[in-house]
Amino acid sequence: MDGFALAAASTPGRFRIVGAVAMGQPFRGHIAPSDAVRIPTGGLLPAGCDTVLPIEEAEVRGDELFCGRLELGDAVTPPGSDLRAGEFLLRPGRRIAAAELSVLATLGYACVPVFRRPRVAVISSGDELVSVDRAPEAWQVRDSNRFAIAGALRAIGADPVHLPTVGDAPGELLAALRAAVADFDAVLISGGSSVGERDETPAAVAALGAPGVLVHGLKVKPGKPTLLGAVGAVPILGLPGNPSSSLLILDAVVGPILARLCGLEGRAVPFSASLGATVRKRAGWTWYLPVAMEQGPDGLVAQPLALRSSMTSLAARSDGYLALGEETETLAVGERVDIYRYAHGGPPTA
Repeated sequence: MDGFALAAASTPGRFRIVGAVAMGQPFRGHIAPSDAVRIPTGGLLPAGCDTVLPIEEAEVRGDELFCGRLELGDAVTPPGSDLRAGEFLLRPGRRIAAAELSVLATLGYACVPVFRRPRVAVISSGDELVSVDRAPEAWQVRDSNRFAIAGALRAIGADPVHLPTVGDAPGELLAALRAAVADFDAVLISGGSSVGERDETPAAVAALGAPGVLVHGLKVKPGKPTLLGAVGAVPILGLPGNPSSSLLILDAVVGPILARLCGLEGRAVPFSASLGATVRKRAGWTWYLPVAMEQGPDGLVAQPLALRSSMTSLAARSDGYLALGEETETLAVGERVDIYRYAHGGPPTA
């Protein structure tokens, strides 16, 4: 702290002010037990001093300082009070963010070994898709999913790469997947994993090699047609084509797989809120229900949003989602619920 450096054993008493510590410089003069030296915050404590009297508490008359009783080490940061030599600092796999950069720079680590970001191929599938700069016909939709998926991947810590849109012609998806698994650490496919005659994702993944399709279809709403597979050590993850389903499954189901690929473990800790409306669901199924947060008189309130998979704006209007397990059928107004924030989104707005 800004103040006066002196010896605690000489307090209380009257001290002679014999100089000042310059920031970034040692004090060169001699200090007797009855001497004090002006010192700025962050200044080096002079030899013979072990305590600092904050300037707000100092009584100064000319070149004399009057001081009450001080304890040894008051307003002083001793060596080793933050980290000691040999103390463990950062575990392998930890994401380097602002706090980690501060510590590394303080300790002189200008360069550190890191894992590269995993490269993830993003493939959109469907003859109905057109680029975002085109005006779609009534039978077409703009390919928004590829950008939503890429944004989510960047937030997790991956490096997404857009691959050309794949049409519904036989063999087209298989060729795209065969090239992608050879060059990328993971592949995400948007659309084409349902049970329609033209949905080729399951057959294409199975044709690429072992282990192939591990899961095709989940008892979840939304996201029933989700596909989980792999070729060798390369995950192939098939997301629903509907925008809201795609983002919810990407966060709740596929997200933990990709997080591990990025060196992260576990999932985000949910926050608690009271439910703003009654929720009823089908037993035996897991539901991911988007909610909007409001500030109520007694804390945060989660308002369930109408769950329609085709709504592009649903995820953007929500602050998170409920994860309702198979055993849950009804939740009443006012019940405490856990809300999961999207890993690819911001904090609750309430």
